[in-house]
Amino acid sequence: MPVPDRLFDGNKLRNLRVVKGMSQATLAAGLHVKVNAVYRWENGLAAPPPERLPTIAAFLDTDLDELFPRGEPPNLADLRCDAGMTQADTARHTNTASPMPVRAAEQGKRPLSEQAVTALAAAYGVTRAELLAAQRRSFGRAEEPAAEPSAEGARVARKLESLRTEVYGGVPPSDAHLAAEGNRRSGSEALTEDLVRSLRAGEVAEPPDAALDALALALDVPPVYFRQDDPEVDALILSTRAVRDRFTVMAARGAGQDLPKESWDQLRDFISGTMAEILGEDGDGRPA
Repeated sequence: MPVPDRLFDGNKLRNLRVVKGMSQATLAAGLHVKVNAVYRWENGLAAPPPERLPTIAAFLDTDLDELFPRGEPPNLADLRCDAGMTQADTARHTNTASPMPVRAAEQGKRPLSEQAVTALAAAYGVTRAELLAAQRRSFGRAEEPAAEPSAEGARVARKLESLRTEVYGGVPPSDAHLAAEGNRRSGSEALTEDLVRSLRAGEVAEPPDAALDALALALDVPPVYFRQDDPEVDALILSTRAVRDRFTVMAARGAGQDLPKESWDQLRDFISGTMAEILGEDGDGRPA
């Protein structure tokens, strides 16, 4: 695991404790450690676990950056430690059985999933952008400038974000699921989990048509959704998608069972009639 780079100085800790009129025993009791641990810290024989530094600073009523300054911008391990968490603590936030995903990301082996990025940013008290920047540092890309998204890449990312918020209520399918489902429905291997993640972030300058088509199939939207920039078309697609999902959930829950069959028939006729009116008799529906 990359070692967090906050600078620990035992003499500085001792001086602050004395200024605060606090004994080693009082500090130890407040931190729930043995007095010998404080003695060892102050005499340079040991250092506190990095995730304990925020608690020490808070107990001494001192700013964390002032007592334990940071030499470099934070990586993932730094952010976790600044939140006072061990790797094991993160599992309850990422809703995983173990901290392995966080450990792998901190070691620069495998990036966090989109869901984990969102969850950990909230748990650590940072923005998604700050957490993603820390992740780049964990992968040895601290000095790598963030690529400016292309107009096409930004458009796809914006449309995916609209689906996330307006259709999925902020919790979309995972990138791995979308890749697998898009490939299954399209009968191709156009998507990978990493590609979906990059499309979401707007990092693909020229998204391949085959990938967008497969992604549209996975998300149950027409391919035209990703191929145009008309806000009215987007609104129509998103609204139709949301209504369909709501109707499906309603039926699955048995809602409206008290309605007579005639009423359900009227509802279906209304929906069918509305779609027929939109599309026109020839199925085109384009303005003449």
